[in-house]
Amino acid sequence: MIWLVMILSGIFTFATRFVMLSEWVTHCLPRWLIDALAFVPIAVLTAILLPAILIDPVTQQIIVLGNARIVAAVVATIIALLTRNVIATISSGLTTLWFVQW
Repeated sequence: MIWLVMILSGIFTFATRFVMLSEWVTHCLPRWLIDALAFVPIAVLTAILLPAILIDPVTQQIIVLGNARIVAAVVATIIALLTRNVIATISSGLTTLWFVQW
């Protein structure tokens, strides 16, 4: 049963990528789909980052007060909006996290 699920998942994953890259699909996507796809990166980033910021790795509880990662995330967000520079954003977030934890 496990092998069947793994093989079917692999076939499905390959098929979804192959169809979009092949000539089987017209090259013009509908406008509503293009508009909806604009929200995918922010939705994925939010789903990845929010648990990493809010959930304490030791207790697996959501911590808002006294959470150093929230302070670092806010500083990194401000730097990202001001500079639009990935290196500056990452380094400011890490530096802020180190100082707040210290």
